[in-house]
Amino acid sequence: MNERLEEPRTEEALPEPASNAVPEETAPAPVWEGPSWLRMAYALEFLLALITIFTVWSEVGGQGHMDLLPWYIKLGCSLSLAWCSVRFTAAIVEHQKAWNQHTAVWFIGMIVVAIAMGGITYYYHLHEVPDEPDSEDNTSTSIIRPEWRRTMAWNFELGVGMSADAARRSACATSRD
Repeated sequence: MNERLEEPRTEEALPEPASNAVPEETAPAPVWEGPSWLRMAYALEFLLALITIFTVWSEVGGQGHMDLLPWYIKLGCSLSLAWCSVRFTAAIVEHQKAWNQHTAVWFIGMIVVAIAMGGITYYYHLHEVPDEPDSEDNTSTSIIRPEWRRTMAWNFELGVGMSADAARRSACATSRD
């Protein structure tokens, strides 16, 4: 039963490379040439940039507008801006001149992402639902006196349930008018 599962093996000789063939050179893996603490500095800069971006965006754009934005837009824009700022710093550090082609590209990237963030915030500012007023202009209020107050006023006018002295004062007051 095992005989059917096994395939017959044929011994084939692998072709040997010619003696004059040049072996393929493998490119060495890129080696980090900067100081060892520089990676940690970039990571800390990224985290600090995230905190700063969220704080500044909510202060400038308004927390009410930030609450209307979906989380994935806030996260994507913030990560993009933080990444551009770290790469901008890395481009400054890795080249001899501080202002070069790489720094210009990452600086333009930061400006583009910041403009996109402002545009998104402005869009949500224009399309926010206005607050409904608590009272409408065409509402009317009706005041109904309780039944016991109406009875009391009627009895007072007729003099029912009053003392004789109170009835005389009430009669004198109405006769003078």
